[in-house]
Amino acid sequence: MGTSTTTQVDGVTVRQAGSGQPGGHFAYTLHVTPGHRVAIRVEEAGSANADYWVLANGARVYHRQPDPRQSGTWDNLAGVVHYQFTVPAGVLARGARPGRRLRLTFLNTATPGDGARIAGVWALSPGGQTRGAYGGTAQPEGATATTLSSHIFGRPFVIVDSGREVGGQVQMTLANAGQATKLGLAFSESAMYMTTASDFSEDSPGIATETHYETVAHGSTSFTDPVIRGGFRYLMVFLDEPGAVRISDLRLHFTASPTATGLRDYRGSFLSASDALNRLWYGGAYTVQLDTIDPTTGRAYPAQTGPVQNNATIASGPTAITDGAKRDRMDWVGDQSVEDPVSFLTTGDTLSAKDSFDFMGQGAATDGEVPGIFLPGSGYNFGWGEYAAWWIYNYWEYYLYTGDRGFLDQWFTTMRNDVSWFESLVDSTGLLNVPGSAGGHWGYGNSGEETYDNALYVWVLQAAAKAASVEGDTALAAQYAADGERTADAVNAHLWDPAAGAYVVDPDNSAHPQDGNVMAILAGVATGARETAVLQFLRTQWTPYGADTIDTAGNIVNQYVSPFISYYELLGYASQNTAAGTDDALDLLDRTWGTMLAPGFSGTMWENVSLAGAPQLGAYTSLAHGWSAGVVPFLTNDVLGITPTAGGFSTFTVLPHAPTSLPWAEGTVPTPAGTISAAWRHTAGAFSLSIHAPAATTYSAGVPDGARTVTDDGHPIWSDGHATAPGVVDDDGYIVVSGATGATDLTASY
Repeated sequence: MGTSTTTQVDGVTVRQAGSGQPGGHFAYTLHVTPGHRVAIRVEEAGSANADYWVLANGARVYHRQPDPRQSGTWDNLAGVVHYQFTVPAGVLARGARPGRRLRLTFLNTATPGDGARIAGVWALSPGGQTRGAYGGTAQPEGATATTLSSHIFGRPFVIVDSGREVGGQVQMTLANAGQATKLGLAFSESAMYMTTASDFSEDSPGIATETHYETVAHGSTSFTDPVIRGGFRYLMVFLDEPGAVRISDLRLHFTASPTATGLRDYRGSFLSASDALNRLWYGGAYTVQLDTIDPTTGRAYPAQTGPVQNNATIASGPTAITDGAKRDRMDWVGDQSVEDPVSFLTTGDTLSAKDSFDFMGQGAATDGEVPGIFLPGSGYNFGWGEYAAWWIYNYWEYYLYTGDRGFLDQWFTTMRNDVSWFESLVDSTGLLNVPGSAGGHWGYGNSGEETYDNALYVWVLQAAAKAASVEGDTALAAQYAADGERTADAVNAHLWDPAAGAYVVDPDNSAHPQDGNVMAILAGVATGARETAVLQFLRTQWTPYGADTIDTAGNIVNQYVSPFISYYELLGYASQNTAAGTDDALDLLDRTWGTMLAPGFSGTMWENVSLAGAPQLGAYTSLAHGWSAGVVPFLTNDVLGITPTAGGFSTFTVLPHAPTSLPWAEGTVPTPAGTISAAWRHTAGAFSLSIHAPAATTYSAGVPDGARTVTDDGHPIWSDGHATAPGVVDDDGYIVVSGATGATDLTASY
């Protein structure tokens, strides 16, 4: 009744009052339990601008107002969301057959935006128990048993909260004493999108059936969902047809981290005075564990109508690191620049990174370019020039953490050919000129003489030069260094905007991107006054939830917060080796990664964050996305301070970035030679650092400079600005002891 029509929104049939139609309305009549107030649950198509009233028997009982958290920027799909409100008993008495029927009217306001778009309505009986004819939640019979019972007017459900993100195949025992009926299993990584429609796990969204359905025959059976759901926290089990089913022995066949002997068997650790930082370190570690899968359980692509499928082969070997647990479940090279060190520093798992790396390296084109992604159904994809550069970075990082010389030798020629492909794109200006055919980026598509790709090229040339030096090819190492300096000079000559104190996107685009400016810092393209100016510019782009991707709306990339690029921004502040730089990094970390710890979400790291502090891509957003787990290497490598400088940590540094707001931190790092442990503490006027390292390793350790005195195991090594022992220097923000082995205890007074 009213002015409603039906349509498909986000892959779900909804009843709508009319987009942009003031006064548009429609109504439902619900059967309710007499004598009680009634809780109403509504599922609707999410919208950032919908504005309408809900009337119960003519009385306004709920105002659905615009919610900027429900913006969806992937095909404008926000997903299906829900809300709940209570209708007082007095309102129920106003209707026909008082207390038994409730007329709910959805009425657009004068400025309705998308207006009312309703997917489902439930009348929830008191205590969550179904007593009347319509709807409601099931009443749990115990910790592991629930009965769902309904007839034509009902659709009972129960929602199970795992407490954290999980992944795998749902298993349960089903008992049906009556006729066959249909059971639905709906999934969501967040409470926001926990509806009968589930959140999106496939691309393109809204095509596959995200909710899993099973016909339950008469009798008792042990049920295993045939479809892997890679990532979810919340599970809704509901009856989709009349009947009664008793559910018991609900459990999960956990399918992530297929080669792990135990999910809690961490070889690395981090602990500090900040509970939030501790939770983020372990949340990031667990995110990458969830993203590590059997390579034959990747996401089918592209999405097909019918049930969701996670049965595609996306790499070789027994295990591989993918980008997301729920979505995409694919081997994206750029994502691994963050994910690989997370795996190395937490579980010590190197095989998963190697299997993923090898699979992409095997797909290198004849011109040398390494593919950025393998797409099931179409194969290796070479549209991602940026990711071909990250493959070089990953190559060096794997060797640096593992010391696997056979690996370095095996892929050296492929790495050299990949660099040659990039070099063939350098034009007469000295800038890398990326063709449109390889213009894919982490969050957008662009080509030409870009700051970001050029600065990234400079950075990976430095990694390639180090690899060439280990391989004994000093001439090639020198060539890579020279090529990097040439392109860095060209970036400064052609892409610097002195008025803004920042680099532009490219010569034809005067906007100032986060990624290009961050990479200019890390690659050493920006030095001196320009480095200072870029850091100041980046801070001006902060929002309450983190750094904006670009300073101009409607440009090459949407404006939001990218934890992937923001991790590298953290490194930019930390690279200053100053207390102020570390404080800036911790401030940015809290804004972005702290948002991800919000109640009702997954406890893992989100793919991206909107400027309203919500998942940027709506229900399509992956909330266990490894490229956002950079908080782990930042806390271990920078805040704790343990960083490899030669293959397999044969040499390393312990140079803590100790913010004044954090009194202490400690942790361990697994290495091929054994475990490195470090702990630091600072109080007013003092700083102490303790290190234990395997005998086969050598390291440099330092305390923040400015100390009046420093002792090493009680022996004076620094006093009033001068070294009092050999091998002690004041270098780049630290008083450093070189050539240390075994155990070291440094104590500084200020």
